[in-house]
Amino acid sequence: MEVRISRDVLLNGVHKVQGIVEPKGAMPILSHLHFSADKDSICIRATDLEIGTLGHYAANVSAPGAVTLNARKLFDIIRELPDEEIYLKKEENNWLTLKCGKSKFRLPGLPPEDFPPLPEYSEKPLLEFDSKILKEMIRKTFFSVSPDETRQALNGLLLEVEGDNAKLVGTDGHRLAMISRPVKSNAEKGEVLSFLLPKKALSELLKLMEDEDATFGFSSQDNHLAFICGKQVIVSRKIDGKFPNYRQVIPSDNQLKAKAERNGLTHALKRVALLADEKSKMVRFEIQKGNLSLISDNTDLGAAHEEMPIEYEGEEVSIGLNAKYVLDILNVIEGDSVTLNLKDQNHSCLFTVGDDDQYKSIVMPMRL
Repeated sequence: MEVRISRDVLLNGVHKVQGIVEPKGAMPILSHLHFSADKDSICIRATDLEIGTLGHYAANVSAPGAVTLNARKLFDIIRELPDEEIYLKKEENNWLTLKCGKSKFRLPGLPPEDFPPLPEYSEKPLLEFDSKILKEMIRKTFFSVSPDETRQALNGLLLEVEGDNAKLVGTDGHRLAMISRPVKSNAEKGEVLSFLLPKKALSELLKLMEDEDATFGFSSQDNHLAFICGKQVIVSRKIDGKFPNYRQVIPSDNQLKAKAERNGLTHALKRVALLADEKSKMVRFEIQKGNLSLISDNTDLGAAHEEMPIEYEGEEVSIGLNAKYVLDILNVIEGDSVTLNLKDQNHSCLFTVGDDDQYKSIVMPMRL
């Protein structure tokens, strides 16, 4: 294998897949990237056996071939190189010579034939998303995915598709985020599709979304899902398990509506949360006509109280909410205002944005 490639192109390709590589594991080759050169491009592959990715990048190939190299070490080297063409040449016993400007490195590799193959995936898209829309859908729901690895069904987002409407839902049992947006579906007419998308695949997918005008194809084959954008592919194993019935937790009778200025609420809540209980992060929201009081009271740390004007005409209501959960919502929504839809202190609070009835976030109450 003998290749010349732009330093920026190679850095971009190697950087994109760092999150998939297993730096320390039972199989040393999983800490490596697989490079294969052919015709006028180089293909970079990475896998942790649960998720795999490949990307094709333009290169000047003098001799085709394949090599595997330690992902982290290679990334660290390329990052420090000058902005000049990089020359790669495979030597005997899977060693590789890398030259750039006046820099020269010899790097050990592992046999490329030992690198695990990417799972078979369908290149025929079942769904087609606009990059900008898909990115927004993931960004506005991803924060609600459960970090608890033992609850497999909550370790990803639920993708539901009916007709030309796609819905992404995430929950960790204490909060929920849901968004609906248009999608081009190639499914049978009337067919309802449902998939659980692993969070690691989604976070890697976000790294590919540089071009907002691109289209991402989504396909499903056997136990694997794939997202395809041009010459970039992410393949992931499906999550086993049953996602909870999210529809039954979406409140339909929260008649008390308090509209707050988003930026002001964000900063006020950040300040009051500084003295909230370290574990529960609870802040008390006291809502009355035209006014919102945010209160945290911690015997060890002290107490904080902040008031801000809001649009509200209903009866007085207090509710305890996890400040971090509320800030996660405020950080992803656009627009100048947010509406808190309440019933009482014992029922969940529904957050909505005025001009977008297709996005909802719910936070469960805490005992006052």
